[in-house]
Amino acid sequence: MLGEGEAMQEPIRVSIVLATNRNSPYLAEALQSVRDQTYPHWDLLVVDNGVPDTAQLTDAVGDDPRMSVIRVDATATAGRARNIGVARTEGALVTILDDDDVWRTDRLQLHVEVHREHPEAPASFSGYWHMDAAGHPFGVDWRSRQTDSAEMLRGGAETPLGPTLVIRRSAYNAIGGFSPEIPILVDFELALRLAMLGDLRYLDATLVGYRRHDANMTSTAPANARLRRTAMQMMLDRQVWAAQGRGDTTVARLLGERRRRFELAQARQCGEEMMRAARGGRIRDAAGDAAWALRRAPSAFLAHAVRFALSRLLRTGAA
Repeated sequence: MLGEGEAMQEPIRVSIVLATNRNSPYLAEALQSVRDQTYPHWDLLVVDNGVPDTAQLTDAVGDDPRMSVIRVDATATAGRARNIGVARTEGALVTILDDDDVWRTDRLQLHVEVHREHPEAPASFSGYWHMDAAGHPFGVDWRSRQTDSAEMLRGGAETPLGPTLVIRRSAYNAIGGFSPEIPILVDFELALRLAMLGDLRYLDATLVGYRRHDANMTSTAPANARLRRTAMQMMLDRQVWAAQGRGDTTVARLLGERRRRFELAQARQCGEEMMRAARGGRIRDAAGDAAWALRRAPSAFLAHAVRFALSRLLRTGAA
């Protein structure tokens, strides 16, 4: 249902882009959560960048005039596919839907209201809840707080998850959209560059259901965690370098602080992971964890590894 006064204002159109390269068993549910939105002024474009069975996409979209499908080169990264999709739409606001997530029915309505109240904001974001493969909520919901962009850039406030963002098209265009060459963590990198434009507005509500399963990039499997750590480090290095190159000393300093926070946290984690890998006979993994941490934050790594080893010895002795 439209809020009071909505009928008297020119509606703000929201363009939704869903880029996928797989036959997701959750696609129909994701699309239905869009159809169920209380805010009616939206359109959705599915960007097929290598789905094996394209019939699944056309069947899921059906004859809904608000939804359409385009096909792009199967080698396109998620970032490039999304950029193509955004360029084919016209909404003043843009948001990304993953093929395994769902939305609360009032998500778009609440974001549109925030953007009406804060036309200067480059983007808005919300909290989210975790779902398992069957769609059952689990764990603790992710919530944040309203903060300024400097706090987000320095890492004092968490960077929002990409699927929770609703982005003003002018801001999306100003930063060039997603970086098409980045294979993973493109949402994180986009959010960082949006924060360089100004404060992101936070909606204190869980509006997105974020599904965790073995096939997504936020799987907590050790190999995936190591890949994400390396990618995050390279991304922060790149953004610090870029800020320095354009003479933006403030952003370079803030991102430098964030990078140091990240290095310290990861070095401590490496101390534990190295010991677990060594005990499990995964010598290559243990050596990789140690090598990364010794390059980035050796003192934190060594101190935490020693504490972890001693705590294990004490627990073993007590037993």
